Amino acid sequence: MAGFYIKRIIARSDSKEDAIVEFTSGLNIIQGRSDTGKSCVLKCMEFVFGGNYDKLKNPFKESSGYDSASVVIGTEQYGDVILSRKVGSGQVEVVADSEEIENGIYVVKKPGKNVKKPKPVLNLVMMKLLGIDGEPEVPGNMRFEKKRMTWENLLRLYYIKEERIDKTDPLFEPVATYEKTLFLSSLLFLLTGRDFSEHDAQTQKEIKKARKEAVHDYVNQKIREANQRQKELAVQIENLDDANVEEQLREMVESLQKTESSISAAIETSQKLLADIMEQEAKVTECEVLLSRYGHLRSQYRADIQRLTFIVDGEQNMSTAPKVSTCPFCDGKITPRAKKSYIEASRGELSRIVSQMDGLAASEKDVQVEKAAAEEKLRELKEQRADIEKLIQQELKPQASEIEKTIETYRSYIQLSNEVDLIVQYAKGWEQDLTRYDIAENEEEKAIEYHPKEYFDTEFQTTVSEDMDSILRECQYLNLTGARFNLSSFDIEVNGETKASHGKGYHSYLNTVVALAFRNYFHDHAKYNADFLIIDTPLHGFDENDTELPDSMKDGLFKYFVHHLTGQLIIVENTDHVPSNIDFEALGANVITFTKKLNEGRYGFLHDVY
Repeated sequence: MAGFYIKRIIARSDSKEDAIVEFTSGLNIIQGRSDTGKSCVLKCMEFVFGGNYDKLKNPFKESSGYDSASVVIGTEQYGDVILSRKVGSGQVEVVADSEEIENGIYVVKKPGKNVKKPKPVLNLVMMKLLGIDGEPEVPGNMRFEKKRMTWENLLRLYYIKEERIDKTDPLFEPVATYEKTLFLSSLLFLLTGRDFSEHDAQTQKEIKKARKEAVHDYVNQKIREANQRQKELAVQIENLDDANVEEQLREMVESLQKTESSISAAIETSQKLLADIMEQEAKVTECEVLLSRYGHLRSQYRADIQRLTFIVDGEQNMSTAPKVSTCPFCDGKITPRAKKSYIEASRGELSRIVSQMDGLAASEKDVQVEKAAAEEKLRELKEQRADIEKLIQQELKPQASEIEKTIETYRSYIQLSNEVDLIVQYAKGWEQDLTRYDIAENEEEKAIEYHPKEYFDTEFQTTVSEDMDSILRECQYLNLTGARFNLSSFDIEVNGETKASHGKGYHSYLNTVVALAFRNYFHDHAKYNADFLIIDTPLHGFDENDTELPDSMKDGLFKYFVHHLTGQLIIVENTDHVPSNIDFEALGANVITFTKKLNEGRYGFLHDVY
């Protein structure tokens, strides 16, 4: 498996003991105070790797007494590989365990064409360690012109220098325009293995051609469908009277309003008649109740007359009966008592009842007359209401329905006419758009330009965005709403804002998150990857201004370093910024401490340099 990590960095001197820093393949933390040589360790590595040949010619101070550096690289495929370089030399000595890597002297900078016997370039070894044979060439500008992919250009992915960690510029994308395309092309090569040759450009051209044809077919199909619809509408319009449609529609609407007013008036009249009918029905019912009561009263009067008759008849019959003067039991003499007569009283009562019956008969006659009048009025009202209901159901409503159909016909005509006009306008617009599209495509075909960001797929942006958001949440980033990776700016955005909206210390923090997210993506998806990441002072800037970093965020970041190891991670930080409440060694981390104290621990990286 390709990929490598830093096992050891050595500073050498003819007059001093070698200064050595040992690393593991997991988490390594170099902590110490300022001016203890923390950054010198990394400069030695960069110097040996070729670094910036023009800027980094000596990783040491001239007074240090050190004049060469070595880096021991650990690999699974080739064993250990040792790179060594002397100050002032543009050459690197390579010693490898594996015969697949040729031992010898390599030059840092590619020699010119006029050199007769050029030495091999160190870039070949570094590409080999990545699992790449030779030196791939990738597009270096928008014209697909090829340039050599170099380790110097790729090192910025794996080594986050202190001078870059707190910048507002994108962490990885170079600031210089002429470097951007080469870097992004090299990044794409590591991810996918594609070198974007002329075949890729031709493929892109064929894709554009196919896309153009698809657009043509789609738009022309839409125009044909519009034309077919226009024909169908024309047939429908022919069946309608187009003579002054707007005026006829207005008249029909007025006629409908009048008819609806008539219907409303008729319904109102019907309701009034219904009220009158209910009133007359109540009167009839009232009369029937009175007549019923009068019948019961007449029956009562007749019963009273019969009772009085019985009394008179009984008294008359008793007057002719023999009188008893002797007791049938004891034969004693009985004196008859005088009896009171009820005949006169009964006659008076009978006369009164007969008079009342005569009055009752008169009352019954009056009620019967009133009832007959109410029934006649009720019949007339029901006939009137029936006539109105007939008018509504058989004349007014059918008339309104017919008018509504006519109105709907006129409206359909207007809608169809408008739809035809709209179809014509859309068809013209589509034809114009197609013409403009053809012109734009033709101009583009004349000069296909290469833009590397177009080749980063949605999965890349989505995965990196989700990982950035996840890292910030695990690190307890304050007031986090959401984070994403903006492919256009090639940088992180937090809560919809760029890094520029935050302080200098937060630039370092967010750039560290970017580096971690890229490390994770490379570990899981890249075809070629150096399996290490070095971050120089991830909390740089928090002690240079008034910006304070909450302990929860600082602890969260360092806990993330511990718990999410994918390959080798080297963190360089000031002692004050490394959380003291985390036992890194107990968690398996390799901690290297420069005390800046002569009698306590290791003073610094280089011996006898204070």
